[in-house]
Amino acid sequence: MEGGIDTGKDNRTKVRRPDLSRHLVAVQEEQRLRLSRELHDDLGQMLASVALELHMVRAGSRRMDDRLARAAMLVDQLSARVHDAAWSLRPADLDRLGLRASIEDLAAVLCGQLGIPCEMDLEALSSPLPAEIALTLYRIAQEALTNIGKHAEPGRVSVTAHVQDDRLRLTIEDDGHGFDGSVQPGPGHLGLAGMKERLALVGGELSVETGRGKGTTIYADVPLGG
Repeated sequence: MEGGIDTGKDNRTKVRRPDLSRHLVAVQEEQRLRLSRELHDDLGQMLASVALELHMVRAGSRRMDDRLARAAMLVDQLSARVHDAAWSLRPADLDRLGLRASIEDLAAVLCGQLGIPCEMDLEALSSPLPAEIALTLYRIAQEALTNIGKHAEPGRVSVTAHVQDDRLRLTIEDDGHGFDGSVQPGPGHLGLAGMKERLALVGGELSVETGRGKGTTIYADVPLGG
């Protein structure tokens, strides 16, 4: 009797935990969306107005030209940082363009900056996905591509997606430096732990193939079933 009761409790815990995790992710992203809008619409607009006023004063005054030029430059930089912060909190293109186009933009920007070819096959991302899965895959791509730009020095990058057995796999590959996957990640690879945790919240898994001088391939798998 006692064994049956305990087993029932364990089963209920296992069923509820994924739902709770997804709820927490949804609440966090809702808060980030609200903060993103406030940063962009309120603070960003105020900074833009201040910068405009400073530019106008500078144009009509020679006595304080250097100080006003410095002030205008600082406000311009602050405005850019606010824009970047708002973007990192909630990618506007994900809601506006969809997951496929958003990841394509991320990859195209990176490869354009590095001046290298980028192979993309993301047709599998054209179909609608649950919001939390779409956001998770976007964040995985964002983190992986950022790491490539910072550390890999690749000659090419590949970003693909395909569906098999009710699971969606996003693959991000580069032929750069790679790293020793048998040791604990260093400061440049701590993002891998965050990617694993984020995927786990939606029932997904992260796997990595890498080696020094052999490039890196990241596989992000998520379930498409209910």
